[in-house]
Amino acid sequence: KITAAVNATAGEIVTYGGKPIQALYHSTSGGQTEDSEHVFSSSLAYLRSVESPGEEGAARFSTVQTFSLSDFVKKLNKEFSKAKLTAKKAASQVKVLSRFDSGRVELVQVGGVEVTGREFRRALSLNSANFRLKFSGDEVEIETSGFGHGVGMSQYGANAMAKEGADYRQILHHYYTDVDIVSMGKSIA
Repeated sequence: KITAAVNATAGEIVTYGGKPIQALYHSTSGGQTEDSEHVFSSSLAYLRSVESPGEEGAARFSTVQTFSLSDFVKKLNKEFSKAKLTAKKAASQVKVLSRFDSGRVELVQVGGVEVTGREFRRALSLNSANFRLKFSGDEVEIETSGFGHGVGMSQYGANAMAKEGADYRQILHHYYTDVDIVSMGKSIA
C-alpha cells in the first residue's frame, strides 16, 4: 500500500509561490490546526489554521494527565524561577489568560510570570497546548485536546478524510492553504 502510494506520487512536490513548502505535520490536532506563527517563529501563508474533522477516534484526541499539587508546583517553579508558586495558592496563581482561535492556549499566568501555552506544555510534558486546568484538592487535572504542535497536516485528520473518499491532492489542499502540487518529472526509485 505504501509502495503504491510512493510510486503513484513519484516526482511530485507541494509548492507555494513556486517554492517547496515546509510540509509540517503532527499526530492529532484536536479538531482545529494552528497558524504557524503561534507555534514557530514565522508566519507562513500556507500554514493556516483549518478544521480537522474526524479525529475523535484518535488515541490522544482527548487525554487527562493528573499531577499531585506538590509535583505540579515543583515542576513549574523549576521551569519558571520567577513564578514563586505555592501549593496553597496554586489554584489562584495559575490561570489561562488567552487562547488562539484554534483553542490552544496563548498565555498563562504562572505566579509572578506570564508564559506561553507552548512553554507551559513543555514544562509539564503535555500532549498539546490546547489544555484546560482543574484544581481538585491535592491534585491538578489537565485535559488536553490533540497531540503535537498542531501546525500543518493532522495525520489522524488526513486519515479520516481518506476514509471519506478524499484523495491525496484534496487532503494536501485542505491542510496547506493555496499550495500547488507540481511534477518534477519521474524520479528513479
